[in-house]
Amino acid sequence: MPPSVMGALSFMGYIQGEGRQQSSLFPPTLEELVPEDHLVRVIEAYVARLDLQALGFSKAEPLKTGRPGYDPADLLKLYLYGYFQRIRSSRRLEAECQRNVEVMWLLGRLAPDFKTIADFRKDNSAAFQATCRTFVQFCRQVGLISGQLVAIDGSKFQAVASQRKHLSLTKLKRQQAKLEAQIARYLAELDEADRSEAAEVVDRRAVKAALQHLESRHADNLTAQALMEVQGLDQFVVGEDEARMMRTHQGARVAYNVQSAVDGEHGLIVHHAVTQDGCDNQQLEPMAKAAQAILEQEELTVTADAGYSNGEQFQACDDAGITAYVPENRGINNKGDDTPLFDRSAFTYDAKNDQYQCPASQWLTLKQVSGLQRIYAAQGDCVGCPLKSRCTKAKRRYVTRHVHEAAFERMHQRMQAHPEMMVRRRSIVEHPFGNLKQWILGNGRFLLRQLRGARTEMALAVNAYNLKRAINVLGARRLIELLG
Repeated sequence: MPPSVMGALSFMGYIQGEGRQQSSLFPPTLEELVPEDHLVRVIEAYVARLDLQALGFSKAEPLKTGRPGYDPADLLKLYLYGYFQRIRSSRRLEAECQRNVEVMWLLGRLAPDFKTIADFRKDNSAAFQATCRTFVQFCRQVGLISGQLVAIDGSKFQAVASQRKHLSLTKLKRQQAKLEAQIARYLAELDEADRSEAAEVVDRRAVKAALQHLESRHADNLTAQALMEVQGLDQFVVGEDEARMMRTHQGARVAYNVQSAVDGEHGLIVHHAVTQDGCDNQQLEPMAKAAQAILEQEELTVTADAGYSNGEQFQACDDAGITAYVPENRGINNKGDDTPLFDRSAFTYDAKNDQYQCPASQWLTLKQVSGLQRIYAAQGDCVGCPLKSRCTKAKRRYVTRHVHEAAFERMHQRMQAHPEMMVRRRSIVEHPFGNLKQWILGNGRFLLRQLRGARTEMALAVNAYNLKRAINVLGARRLIELLG
């Protein structure tokens, strides 16, 4: 084979790109570069049907005089695309406008600067949340949300502030003790130097400077404690005072507790809320009622884990026509060494006379009411009772009954009849949180400070998640048709 032919074949071993200087008679347009079923076309159709002025977006009405500004619709499209693609930084979104063909198509080659992009997000927190609710209503109308079963859950999302910025009265008192010990040590060194006439060995100027620094820190510590006590605070985060220290799977973190109510049909998030509560036992009623209002249903079935166990809220849900399935989370009577004693269930309640009968057939009558607890006590000492070793270590046995004990009992019966509800809850609600933390928010940490910032970001993230789910269920083409 001639060398020229062999050279030609070796040259043809790879797919070759087009030459950078090659001219084209018909250059492709942006429209030709974006497929008909692409995400950006869904975003375009979605934003086009929104009434931005009614939703509360700033500058939704163009000014008649002065320099024209950017259309809020374009900036909203940019943020929806960004959160869909895990791009949340305003500087990175600015870069995407200049290099990403999809964004060029979506914005018509507009390239706003990062400050304009950031200000739009900062100024439209309430509007983003209203937009999120609008898409939920759309999904309800087209049958993506059935409203038959809603699962509720919470997850901790880290705040911007670091753990080092967290202050608590307990931590401040520990620091106070350490500072006082250090101050005492320095003073002792100075006294010892005076007594031993070893001033030339000890650098008194350095010791006094260190002592002055410690005393300043000690004064700041006492001032911080006084301010927190006056304001009734047990913790405070410097730079982000609305964040709270919370327990997470990775240990204690400065975070917010994000609540979500997820529809069981296709896993769409019906309602979400960003709260400061470190635990979930006050969230069942507000989340269930909010979901009920959004779905516009007189009756609703919800399920949640044992962290939402709350008799008062069980009763409130029953009164509102909400059937909840939540495992009870109540204390167990023991000796302190994990040896179980007779539990409340071993005592028979006499509703007519409002008293309990113990396993030894003795009566416990109402002694006092403390908050939501009714406390019953044996009428005499239990010292001679043959069952005392299995019942109590005290002289008398006490039994507490919740004011809403009947609601607990109804809940127990429901869970006994439908134990599969916990499996259904897990399959419905844990998938959205996994997506929000890993897919949309990347490391599961907010970029914006305070509750307002966290709620802004979560509204955008939930909107992007619901949009993704709708595309997966219906397909992009069908969704565009429905949005149109």
